[in-house]
Amino acid sequence: MSDKNFQESAEHPAIPGPANIEELAVLGLNALAYARAATAADAQQPIAGFTIHAANGLRIGWAPSLDLAHVAIRQHDMQPMPLH
Repeated sequence: MSDKNFQESAEHPAIPGPANIEELAVLGLNALAYARAATAADAQQPIAGFTIHAANGLRIGWAPSLDLAHVAIRQHDMQPMPLH
């Protein structure tokens, strides 16, 4: 975070101010991931499942269930986080 995000006060000498989305994404990029419901297009029929995303929103995987998405996230030494 940049210095402009810190606010000084008598009680708390360095209280962090709001961070922008890019700063938050960088903090958790290699440690946090989330899964969201999605439908994959198949030649025959749509397939329901979950896409797996890094903290910055980059899609890094797919799983047929939320449980398997969380397993995959943990297998890659990341922490699954709720989307909301």
